[in-house]
Amino acid sequence: MRRRDFIKSALAAGALYTSGGLPVLGRVAHASGMPVLGNRVLVNIMLSGGPDFRHLFPPAFDSKLDSYGFRYWEARAAAHSIGQTSSAYESRWTNDYFHVGDGLTEFGILAKCGWLKRMWDAGHAAIVANAVGGTDRDHSHCQLIMNQGDLSTGRNDISRSGWGGRLASYMAGNVLALTRTPEPFTYGPHPSDPEQHDNRNLVSARNTRQIALYRPDAAESPYSQRAHISRSLRRYYQALKQEMSPDSVYHRFVEHERVLRAFGESVEDRLSTAPLPEPINGLMEGDLSNPMLGQQVRNLYDSFACSDIFSLRVASMELDGWDTHRTQRDAIEPQLEDLFGDGKALDVLYQELPVDVLDNTVFVLGGEFGRQLRANGDNGTDHGRGTSILIIGNGVRGGVYGDMFPEEELARLDDHSPDITGLTTIDSVYAKVCEWAQAGAGDIVFPDRSLSLIENGVDLDLLFV
Repeated sequence: MRRRDFIKSALAAGALYTSGGLPVLGRVAHASGMPVLGNRVLVNIMLSGGPDFRHLFPPAFDSKLDSYGFRYWEARAAAHSIGQTSSAYESRWTNDYFHVGDGLTEFGILAKCGWLKRMWDAGHAAIVANAVGGTDRDHSHCQLIMNQGDLSTGRNDISRSGWGGRLASYMAGNVLALTRTPEPFTYGPHPSDPEQHDNRNLVSARNTRQIALYRPDAAESPYSQRAHISRSLRRYYQALKQEMSPDSVYHRFVEHERVLRAFGESVEDRLSTAPLPEPINGLMEGDLSNPMLGQQVRNLYDSFACSDIFSLRVASMELDGWDTHRTQRDAIEPQLEDLFGDGKALDVLYQELPVDVLDNTVFVLGGEFGRQLRANGDNGTDHGRGTSILIIGNGVRGGVYGDMFPEEELARLDDHSPDITGLTTIDSVYAKVCEWAQAGAGDIVFPDRSLSLIENGVDLDLLFV
């Protein structure tokens, strides 16, 4: 049976699917002070550096020497920091991975990723295998391609819009950059020039708790220098607005100050009524190996608390550190645990967001390329081409979309720098996410997707419930 037919028959037979939806993860009915989310939201998490998803999702160990389940472990033993013996392969598979499958393929999920395992079990995690965007293995170029969602992007096409910015514009809302600096993913479309971008729908929210212009609170002395300067500036701009002609070239600066002050104060006032849950705060205080990820999760939580003020449609996050040329196991597993582990970033977020928000939110995770099929001499893996894209959310129809472990790879294991063959182009996947976010968005955000590729037997129309 083809994978597509298997998935269709499984859905038709399952009462969970035919009776109105999959099991929902998330425990909060509705958080105090958080508005009901009136639209769908895409959260894109860029894993910069080229994540090795074969490390996260390895094939089941098989003692047959010519099987994929043996040859994989033989070729990747060094990257797993294990000995080159059958018993070492089996022990690693048995002790360090959850054993799961899609009905056709048995594979593992790293045991440090308990939340991801639960999302898989609930049918809310999709793995799109053999995905490809950039094929030259150059970090900056391939990241640009992934952020723009444009396979034609050249190395110097840095001014084009990003697919997140285009989606937010189509949805008549905003894209929030929760990162240190906005990623090209967030750049909006220029109204007349496709080679340029326009950021009027972009909100930079690196620190949502300091997004407002400073104003002294009741506990601060009115005689402090900071309070005095703040009051003086506010009065200066108020007076300037009254005196300045609306036709003045400088009027936009006065208007910008007014809008920014009103916007920031509305966010600040809202967050004062939506206390930050302690588990969210803990992500920035030592519960993660990467506190910047914790701050982005906090920013995302706050963005949902202010979703009406922000006009939230798309959010951008990033986690770097995936370029694992050396000691891959030590480098990649803390990152994977930070994202997917029990009590870590996405698990805590899921426990603290209301179910109605989670029902209307989808997470897309991927990097600029994958890693090669075999380990290198430094216990790591080098740049590859094909990769996977993860799509996670309560509205996702989970499963594997594509052949996770193509048998043809075995004949290439001893080639120079063998990698995963890209069979499904990224725009094919992202367009389906855009359609989920709002009907008609796929063709607008990806106008050239008729030229894109989808692996034989894969039906991306099944990605969402």
